[in-house]
Amino acid sequence: MRFLADFIPQLVWFTDPTGFHIYFNQRWIDFTGYTLADSVGPDMWNNLLHPDDQDRARQVWGHSLATGDFYEIEYRFKAKDGNYRWFLGQARPQFDEQGHIKQWFGTCTDIQEQKETEFALRKREQDLERAYADLEVKVTFRTLELEREVQELRRQAAPGNTF
Repeated sequence: MRFLADFIPQLVWFTDPTGFHIYFNQRWIDFTGYTLADSVGPDMWNNLLHPDDQDRARQVWGHSLATGDFYEIEYRFKAKDGNYRWFLGQARPQFDEQGHIKQWFGTCTDIQEQKETEFALRKREQDLERAYADLEVKVTFRTLELEREVQELRRQAAPGNTF
């Protein structure tokens, strides 16, 4: 099991039924710089999240712990170099024979490139919307100018006008 957990490209973690982290794979240790002893606990992982993601992550995780619902969230984790990367966090509970949660199995998949593409597309879309709005304004003003010129030409060409 540990070989498989260390082999896959995700950060892998396990918790007890209450959300207390009891295991992290080697990729977690390599990414965060935290040893397994430094990483275990109920809320340590949240301290590695970007400050803007911490409250939302607590709420989503708390909901899953309370309900047993599948856990899924996108958030930014701090690497040992101090930079943040986007991850897709997912976890599923394992139940015992009585239907109680025995433990949680979770992964964090690096989605940084996907998020960068998403942000670039969103920016491009905003740039295009802005350019379209600017073009609309220019066309409207040019249309008004042309209408004034046509009216002036009609006025000048009207019978009885002398040039």
